[in-house]
Amino acid sequence: MRNLLIYKYLGKVLLGFSFLFIFPFIICLIYGDSLIPFLIPFLISLSLGYYLNSFKVKGKGLYAKDGFIIVAFSWIIISVLSAIPLYLGTNISFVDALFEAISGLTTTGVSIYSDVEILAKSMLFWRSYIIFVGGMGILTSVMAIIPLAKGDKSLHILNAEMPGPSVSKLTPGIKKTLLYLYGIYVSLTILQVILLMIGNIGLFDSLLISMSTAGTGGFAVLNDSMASYGMYNHCVIALFMLLFGVNFNIYFLIVMRDLKTALKSEELKAYFIIFIGLVCVILLNTYNMFSTFSEALVSSLFHVSSAMTSTGFAIGDVNIYPTVCRILILCAMLLSACSGSTCGGFKISRLLITLKSIKRDFLKAIHPNSVQTITFEGKEVDDSITKAVSSYLFIYVFCLVIIMILVSFDGLSLSETINVAFTSFANNGLCFEISSFASFSSFSKVVLSIGMLLGRLEIYPLLVLFSRYRKWS
Repeated sequence: MRNLLIYKYLGKVLLGFSFLFIFPFIICLIYGDSLIPFLIPFLISLSLGYYLNSFKVKGKGLYAKDGFIIVAFSWIIISVLSAIPLYLGTNISFVDALFEAISGLTTTGVSIYSDVEILAKSMLFWRSYIIFVGGMGILTSVMAIIPLAKGDKSLHILNAEMPGPSVSKLTPGIKKTLLYLYGIYVSLTILQVILLMIGNIGLFDSLLISMSTAGTGGFAVLNDSMASYGMYNHCVIALFMLLFGVNFNIYFLIVMRDLKTALKSEELKAYFIIFIGLVCVILLNTYNMFSTFSEALVSSLFHVSSAMTSTGFAIGDVNIYPTVCRILILCAMLLSACSGSTCGGFKISRLLITLKSIKRDFLKAIHPNSVQTITFEGKEVDDSITKAVSSYLFIYVFCLVIIMILVSFDGLSLSETINVAFTSFANNGLCFEISSFASFSSFSKVVLSIGMLLGRLEIYPLLVLFSRYRKWS
């Protein structure tokens, strides 16, 4: 039975996830916080994982559909487990705790807490920690600890979870590939921690800010997000938000000393061109709102970086920006950064393929007998990929509209409804007009939670899971 095979893989995921509780335990011991909020989900994850992993399965072949189902199930179960510490440790409803946990795991960063500064150290750590784990992907994190499948079959899981049109191995072994990627991920995070500490931010706060930045989520340790930190720290955070929006394959190429190939990346060039363009436009429209040009420049750099990478940090009130700037930021939120990064959104690679597909169809209409091909990153793009990107664009817009309609029953204004839908589905915590989601109805919180999961998993895993056409056996 294929469902038994899926259950077995879920067991492996839960066993791997239980290992990740070691760090919250350490934080509780250091700061004297209660272990109970973390001990309960740890025991559930460990015992349930052990039980499911004990299933005897004859056929161990893993197919693409199985990868989608495993990823969808894993994210739902681990979202529930991640909500338990928040539910037990911060005295909120379970719906609120689940919303907050999903916001963290999907690296969205919107919050139901209006005052995060009263939270225990362990709770603050947990919020940033699940962003860090969710940034590279829950199953990716687990697979770096324990193998889920042998050989190329693990790619079915990675392709279902990692953002972007495709995922490929960088080295002959999947585990070795993941270790390289995680080594880069952790190294960049540690570097940011060091630079923030040089800027006179304490170790604990520097660690939490860096984990949130690495996962491109927007959870902060202060109520004003990043506004209280100086210009030096604003520049450091803006730089690392931008760096974590780059495809990690680029960093791998740099580590392998293949800088020439890395710099040829079309997506990387487009990423920085769009970033610079947005900064210039927003700076020209906002420089007279600041006392000095440098403040205006840093504000533009920071908020464009935050929007494009779906991080959601802020250093000021973006609601005072002119309408054109807010529209551009919303567009940046939906587009987001590179595939293979920790960001949400549509991805620049899909945008480039879509634009090239439109250009090809236009030229074919003018010259019907001509042969037009699409190339991306120096390779010819197969028609199946362009069709998949077009289908994804349609489903992306369709889901966004459905979320808007469902949330509109909460009685929000038109602009608030659009902002909330964009924020959740693009996994971006930089939400205009709304600072806390605590006042939303339970129905809207559930809808937005589903929207965050759909956006992070890029729709298909959840569609496959809930499709009436699925057959597990």
